[in-house]
Amino acid sequence: MNYKEYLEHIGITPGMYTSRMQNLVNNYLNWLTENQITIEDTSYKDLMNFIGYMQIQNKSKHHINRTLQCISHYYQYKGLPNIAQTTRIKGLPRTQPQNLLTAEELDQVYANFESQPHKGYYYHSDKLMLGLIIYQAVDMREFMKIELQHLQLERGQIYLSEIRQKRSRIVPLRANQILSLNNFIKEIRTGLLKQPSEKLFAPQAYDYSLLHWQFKQLSKKVKQQIKEKLDIQLNKLSQLRQSRITIWTKEEGLRQAQYLAGFRRVSSAERYRQANLQDLKEQIALHHPLK
Repeated sequence: MNYKEYLEHIGITPGMYTSRMQNLVNNYLNWLTENQITIEDTSYKDLMNFIGYMQIQNKSKHHINRTLQCISHYYQYKGLPNIAQTTRIKGLPRTQPQNLLTAEELDQVYANFESQPHKGYYYHSDKLMLGLIIYQAVDMREFMKIELQHLQLERGQIYLSEIRQKRSRIVPLRANQILSLNNFIKEIRTGLLKQPSEKLFAPQAYDYSLLHWQFKQLSKKVKQQIKEKLDIQLNKLSQLRQSRITIWTKEEGLRQAQYLAGFRRVSSAERYRQANLQDLKEQIALHHPLK
């Protein structure tokens, strides 16, 4: 399959969206050709030079990050080391978390979600992943790092490894998660593996495109089910993670929320406290409008 077909295969909307991504990648490939560099021989330094080239052209930070995202998909498509996977330009305006859910609503989302029959390892891991998003605020990159040894089920905890943007931390598990994870590991997981692995969510944890596809499908199913069952509008899966972090800032305090979320800077957690305050103002305005 070609790159455009690959993008559609991993769940990216076909049409102009994939065509635009192809064009952004072509800009990168043309630049490599002009500099007599093959895609197979590119290094992180080459990628940095290309970013510098885009900056000289006065490309916006948003455009550069969008291009890097497309390049990352291209490396996955080619089966090459993905030097662009976590490379992004910092300094973009950080929007306030919006449309957050309450703790009760998060519980309802988890309780009402039903995995739909489809490819084996996706079906058995969908709800486990949803639970880790809702209760431990795990993001997609972190799922690739989780190993069996990181689960401390007898203590009701999970260890989340350090990644480029986040610190390592230990986060409590819910009782219903412990039972589900234990059953998955002892009764289901081994039958899904084609070869031994220490990754909890193998084989997709080894392949970003597989994991990305699963997240795309999971997002669609969660949004559809909670709209039908709970009449809750969810725009994207990250709202669930953002909602949990906001709850932590309210119930655990700013520093503990920073730790549980793995943020390197307290200012990152501060954003969620501001979202909490904004929600409080809206509730006051709703129930006690000024005359």
